[in-house]
Formats: sequence, C-alpha cells, structure tokens
Amino acid sequence: MAKKISKKDEIYIAAAKLFKTNGYQATSMRQLAKEVGLEASSLYSHISSKQEILSQICLNEANKFQDNLNITLREEQDVFELLRKISYYHIETALEDPMSVTVFNDEWRHLEEPTISQFRSKRKAYEKQILDIIERGIDEDLIIQGDSFVLYQTFLSSFKWLYLWYRPGREIDKDSLKADISGVILKGLRK
Repeated sequence: MAKKISKKDEIYIAAAKLFKTNGYQATSMRQLAKEVGLEASSLYSHISSKQEILSQICLNEANKFQDNLNITLREEQDVFELLRKISYYHIETALEDPMSVTVFNDEWRHLEEPTISQFRSKRKAYEKQILDIIERGIDEDLIIQGDSFVLYQTFLSSFKWLYLWYRPGREIDKDSLKADISGVILKGLRK
C-alpha cells in the first residue's frame, strides 16, 4: 500500500517538476495551484511563497547529500571505495529524484538571503570533503598526480548529465549504469 503524502509534500513534488520543466522564474503560483488541484489562494494555506518551496527543495537535497557522505565516511576508509560509494549515491539520486536534483543543480541561483548563503555554505562544505578525499588519494600515491581541484570538479561534474538524460520508464539496469559510470571515473583517477 502506497504511503499517502501530505498536500504540502505534493506541492513540493509538483513545484520541483514545474521548476525542472519551466525553470523557477517562469513557474507561476497559478500553474502550481492547478498542478495540485487547488485554487491559487488556497495554495497559500500550505506554503508562504514560491521562494519557500525553492529553499526547502535545495536545503533538503543539500542535507541528503551531506547525510549520505557522513554515513559513507563513517563506514569506509579506502579512497576508491569512498569515491565509488559517493558516485553511486549521485547516480541513484539523479535517477530516482531527477526533478529535485534539477532544482538543486540549476535553480538554486534564484534563492534569496539568508537561504542562498546557507545553501552555498552546505555545498562548499560537501565539496571540500570530496576534495579532501581526492587530495588524500594523491598524497597516498593512489590517484594520478594533477591539480586536485580539477580532479574533484571532474569527478562531481561526471554525474550532472544524468538527471537531464534519465526519464521515468526508461529501460535501464541501474546497477550496471552505476558500475559503468563509476568504473570509468575511478579508472581515470587511478594511478
């Protein structure tokens, strides 16, 4: 039996879909209300603004990525296994929640203060931890010698196309996709 979601969650899901399709700025509250079967005025009994929705989606996604990384860092110490698990999470998230990932990757620029500063801080901290893993791999002579910033940016950008490419119903073996993508990335980093 499927779990019934709240109207507020339904609004967030519909907003993420509209933000992905139309972009944040081109999505109106009237469109969102229609998508969830409410009058525009009734929408405001569930949320205060479009900015609230964008903030919630972006901060939730940032927290999910950080929580996963924290668990991974507690469980694993091998540099390549850490990077493999991180890559698997990025791939799974892009396939399972492409609408929220789109907002997280692209539409965050429309956040307002203080949320944009919070978001940037969370994102910077997450990326710093991945950079630290790459630098550790270089120091341990496991990862190719090169500019660690370029290597970590290449690692992270290797997943950004997935949420644009993937469509629900696409016949794909997700485990093979994860193994193929992370295999290529890690092979390229390995010394």
